[in-house]
Amino acid sequence: MSIKQYYFRTAQSYLQGFIAAITLFTLLLIFGLLLPSRPPLGLLFIPFTLFAVVQFQGYLRYRKRSLEALFVRLDEDLDDFFSHSDYLLTFAPAPALRLLLFHPNSLLAGEILELNQKVWRYLLPNVLDRRLKKTFGLYDSRGNLLAYFIAMNQRVEVMDVDKNVVMVYDHHKQLGTADETGVKFTRSSHSSVYTDVQVVREEQVVSRLQRGWMPTKWTKHFTINTPILSFDISANQTDKLLTLAAVISHYQYENH
Repeated sequence: MSIKQYYFRTAQSYLQGFIAAITLFTLLLIFGLLLPSRPPLGLLFIPFTLFAVVQFQGYLRYRKRSLEALFVRLDEDLDDFFSHSDYLLTFAPAPALRLLLFHPNSLLAGEILELNQKVWRYLLPNVLDRRLKKTFGLYDSRGNLLAYFIAMNQRVEVMDVDKNVVMVYDHHKQLGTADETGVKFTRSSHSSVYTDVQVVREEQVVSRLQRGWMPTKWTKHFTINTPILSFDISANQTDKLLTLAAVISHYQYENH
């Protein structure tokens, strides 16, 4: 999948929401008019209208981005997921966190999504939802599982495909530890104008999550406020997995 296809699919999901809102309100209106006593259907008009307007605006916005994004061939042979240094992050339309990671050339690198989702859980307020254990999977562009992330309260455990815990990130302490090496990582927020998060290993910055700027050639595919996750050339797979744990903790309750 390319970013152009992502924009198109997102636009379609907004359009479906708009059509569903208009259809449901029309059916309720017809049903109400057939009743002997007329219910106050006018009270439903405002929320349905607001929802429909938001959905239609979302459709127009992403349709415009889809038309503006350049077409990229999808048969390009990409390397291993962890061999790259830059990823651009987008949220797929979903009630839970589903984070898509794209290469700067607009091709999909992988995704992080929550497994075993329960519909009823999304009715819970965040303060209660944070106490529930959530399992996320990291997949490459071919759908291969690369790692698990177990999030509960403000703690995220990183597990390999055999479900062995290999590192732990604590959002409250802004600290992560790799079990195998004993190396500690610290996270600092808002360290500069454009940086939201940076991860430091032994006083060396190994990764940055930032938004608000990007190389000009990337703007052919992405909007300027697209979050960019960048790794230092010295970053290894452990650095990248722990950074992704921090990213999950950072974005878990964003409006996506």
